[in-house]
Amino acid sequence: MSKEGKSSLSEIAVDYIRKQILQGKLSQKEKIVESDIAARLGMSRGPVRDALKQLMYEGFLDYETNKGYSVSMLSPKDAYEIFFLRGNLENLALERCGGRLLSDCVFSMEDAVMAMKRAVEEDDMEKQIQYDEIFHKQILISGQMDRLTGLWETLSPLNGAMFYTIRQINEYMEKKQLSEEPEDPASKDGRRGNNYLEHKWLLEILRGSSLEQSKRAINAHYMASGERIYRIGRQMKGLSIQAYF
Repeated sequence: MSKEGKSSLSEIAVDYIRKQILQGKLSQKEKIVESDIAARLGMSRGPVRDALKQLMYEGFLDYETNKGYSVSMLSPKDAYEIFFLRGNLENLALERCGGRLLSDCVFSMEDAVMAMKRAVEEDDMEKQIQYDEIFHKQILISGQMDRLTGLWETLSPLNGAMFYTIRQINEYMEKKQLSEEPEDPASKDGRRGNNYLEHKWLLEILRGSSLEQSKRAINAHYMASGERIYRIGRQMKGLSIQAYF
């Protein structure tokens, strides 16, 4: 088989397994059996093996020697660092454009928000991830620095795992019937867990506020969420809440 054909089969396997995880058909910590996936997709184990390596890179899987691959959410530390880096890179782009997004970028963000509304209604996480990526990339494009955009894009492969981790955190909170902090504005106005409302709120600030207000909104969107995931993620793993920030 040609290298191109093998790559195509690997991509099919990646898309299939990723979809199974995002749709909840593969559970947290569930073991991924390479031969089972290969048989289900009607392909050899080689492309599936490549797909599992790719999904581990994307943060969806863990690997243990003699145990193989299993479904995993990002560690609290990794999740916080990704949020921290994305937020700071977007703030740098806002500084570069003085908080004034390009008109074409605002239009693209408006379209992404409306598409995200439909994706939320359909509970389609894959599309929510896709439109989240489109929305936030417009901030980087407005900064008009290709290398800055390139740095931000290096984190893009982990965006799906971020969404999956957030959903696991929210489901844990619901299952344990734990309430958020009373001062948490995202919980008070219904934005917590609703990507459409969160990005609608964020867009309203980004297109009509000062640079400092826009940066505060980005910090609320990323930094506060990252700290929340870090804190609750450690509780889920039964770890003490150590100072990290």
